[in-house]
Amino acid sequence: MQHKKVSNWVFFKHVIRFTSKKLLICVYILWASNNLVGQGGYYIAKGKIVEKENFSPLNQAYICIPSTGYGTAPNLDGDFIFQFPNLSLDSVVMVSHIGYKSVTFKANDLKNEDNVIFLEKIPNYDANYGLSDVRIMLLAAIDSIPANYNHTPYYQNGFYLEQVNLPTVGAIKVNEGILRVERFPNLKPKIEKVKLLRGRRLDWSGQTQKIEGWGFQNGSDLVCRSLETTIPDFLQKKQMDAYDFRLDSLMTTFEGLPLFIIHFSPFKPKTKGAKEGTIYLEPETKAIVRIEYKLTENGIKDLIDTKTGAVKIEGSATHAFFQYRKFRNKWCLQESRVDFDVNFEDRLDKKYKIDTHILMRYVAFENLPLIKSGIFPNEILSSTNNFSNSRSLNHEYWAPYNHLISSKEAITLSNNLQKIR
Repeated sequence: MQHKKVSNWVFFKHVIRFTSKKLLICVYILWASNNLVGQGGYYIAKGKIVEKENFSPLNQAYICIPSTGYGTAPNLDGDFIFQFPNLSLDSVVMVSHIGYKSVTFKANDLKNEDNVIFLEKIPNYDANYGLSDVRIMLLAAIDSIPANYNHTPYYQNGFYLEQVNLPTVGAIKVNEGILRVERFPNLKPKIEKVKLLRGRRLDWSGQTQKIEGWGFQNGSDLVCRSLETTIPDFLQKKQMDAYDFRLDSLMTTFEGLPLFIIHFSPFKPKTKGAKEGTIYLEPETKAIVRIEYKLTENGIKDLIDTKTGAVKIEGSATHAFFQYRKFRNKWCLQESRVDFDVNFEDRLDKKYKIDTHILMRYVAFENLPLIKSGIFPNEILSSTNNFSNSRSLNHEYWAPYNHLISSKEAITLSNNLQKIR
């Protein structure tokens, strides 16, 4: 009996020791995995993308790992920060820009700091595809949207920037945010839902009070639209007859693909919301790769023309572009940007007359299939004026998301706000 008791006690001690070791191992694994994610789970590379010939910054370039969909763009000054999992260090990185020769290299060639990537401009070239009617080609492009773009629900994580500049002061307002954009191209009506995952607002209140009459309260409505859910008015079949479409005699390239250059303008200057610009179209699949335009003088008045109330608001120029890139055989919105030049004037006391530049920009970082919506109705972003107030531009705020480095003008605004404190 005594021997049996001792044996039981020894056995019990071994169980405790074994269980403790397993618990210790589990704790260590959890600590190591957290430490890996916090310190080494992601590789972070910073640098600049510039034109090879004159070293000018290329803020419309895009750097990505095509196999995974991770990507980002430079800020307004051409500086980028690119974060991706360490598991992708053996993957190929591509840097591209329409009209430039793309460059590729291994991700592990990127340093943590001071990367300089040069892109070489490719001159437009003559090409003859025997195209007789541009309008037929554009109608085919619209009909090919379900084949060329995502036809099933998907979502993007991306970065939103809204910046207001005064000529003599610089930036007086900066909104920055990480957005989740869900698209449902298979539904009727086709919809997009936007949720703010994280955001901050720098506001020089003494200056921004002068432009309180500005009417766009939610810039994400403008820059997050994509072809598979929203066809531009000038490409809608019922309105195309109001526009003249002309094929350029030259072609350009994007990521090795030849592109038609199609110019468009309204037949009549008084066409409501009239725009004039350029469409870049891939001739084989009829995919629209890029759209850029500006509003005509009358088109600006339709969009921005408020002559009632204490503040008179008039638009002087509006430019926009929407750039797409191919990911897993489907074209996805890569980046969009809308610029407004707006004049504000105190109608009553004539205290001020301000020429204001307003920029809204969206850059997608990921494109992922959507199984179930992650945005509830009460989470849909309704105003970009409600971001959290901040005075700082610390980059740790965005972890673990990719983001755009703040521009020099935004940093100057942050410094000024901290001095006012």
